[in-house]
Amino acid sequence: MAATAPAPTRSQRVAALADLLGGVILEVRDLATTRSFYEPIFSDVPGTWQEQRGRLVYRTERQAIEFVKRARPRSFADSGQHQAYRVRPDRIEGLTERLAKDGHEVNWWREDNPAEHEVAPYVLDPDDHRVQLVGSSKLDLLLDHAAMEIHAFDYCERVYRGVLGGTVSYYHGWRVEDEADAKRWGRGEDPAFPWSRRDNPGWFDFARAATRDPNLRVPRPATQVFLAFGSTTLGLISASKTRQELPEEIIRGLPRLVFHSARPAEEAFAHIEKALPIPWEREGSTAYVRDPDGNFAELRCAG
Repeated sequence: MAATAPAPTRSQRVAALADLLGGVILEVRDLATTRSFYEPIFSDVPGTWQEQRGRLVYRTERQAIEFVKRARPRSFADSGQHQAYRVRPDRIEGLTERLAKDGHEVNWWREDNPAEHEVAPYVLDPDDHRVQLVGSSKLDLLLDHAAMEIHAFDYCERVYRGVLGGTVSYYHGWRVEDEADAKRWGRGEDPAFPWSRRDNPGWFDFARAATRDPNLRVPRPATQVFLAFGSTTLGLISASKTRQELPEEIIRGLPRLVFHSARPAEEAFAHIEKALPIPWEREGSTAYVRDPDGNFAELRCAG
């Protein structure tokens, strides 16, 4: 079994700017259809639905999941990007049966984060946003974790760890055990989350195999980093393909992660201005950031 990455040293620690992954904002075609899909999923965590001016929000005590109406929603069904919501463990079976009955394909996979080694159900919502159901009795939070694909690990880790202050809880992809896991997946013996693995060969793979067979497959792990923000987690997964980004001048794009901070806004903004070498915007007590791979995030401060 792969070992958990060691805790960062004192010199590596960053004063936490974000203390919670407080939500996500997604684009959808129809708000009524969206609410019908998510209502049974969200029902274990107390909250209220609010709809106004083309926006639908499910707001709990500490988090909010927001849906914005768009004619052509931006989603990534062909990527490892997903949001994981907490559900009572005794409801998982019935909920997945209901989703399947309603025509949604349910897949059972496991992830490499040590907290997610047990298989869990994944399903696409009506607009192809991937949803994971996490069985949990800790229902103080709805959004358990989120994951997205990136290319530039050094730069993106700088944003989410070096600036926002996420704590590295686990690295995956560098150990011999990780390679062995990938080989088991390649043999069909491990139900790993598909985007956490690769099987496309590189030039040296063809050379080692002494073949030009285009069907050659060489299973290997995808690089992954898991960052803790309080009791929530953000997973960064090595991108499986290159996708069209929104124009570079857009800073407040969607989908967008929402982080919370207990720090005063002016203190947080001064930290961002000094530490972040990429464009960002501010409005009121909120900072908007676009990471080097075109993913969007906002930081909502205490005021």
